[in-house]
Amino acid sequence: ARAVVQKELLNKDETFEDVFVEFDDEPLGSASVAQVHRAVLAEKYGGPKEVAIKIQRPSIESKLMGDIGNLKALAKPLRDADALPLDYYTVFVELEKQLKDEFDFVAEAVAMDRVYQTISRTPEGMPCEPPLVVPRPVP
Repeated sequence: ARAVVQKELLNKDETFEDVFVEFDDEPLGSASVAQVHRAVLAEKYGGPKEVAIKIQRPSIESKLMGDIGNLKALAKPLRDADALPLDYYTVFVELEKQLKDEFDFVAEAVAMDRVYQTISRTPEGMPCEPPLVVPRPVP
């Protein structure tokens, strides 16, 4: 996990310790495309501030998209088969579109911020306490 963070997140002139005072090597949680680690940002980045670092599994995008491509190739000739209950090719095309969104962590951060901005304002546009906790991206 540290190697991925160093390669993808840190500036060339930074060390891991320049950015994080603490970093838990054991993930808090794990899913199909990523895992989440607890860390504490260094003062240089607004710390000490506890954060969650979402790390995409190395090469997972190409692996999953390759698998979807294979499934589409298998399903395409069967599109008109009466024995199948549905058009699996169309299902895999839709799955491919949805998975692409899962790999875009920047878009996810923008969406999280948009949700926060929406729920932290009254319908009249006045600031209010959000009714739930929404993770905030760290620039």
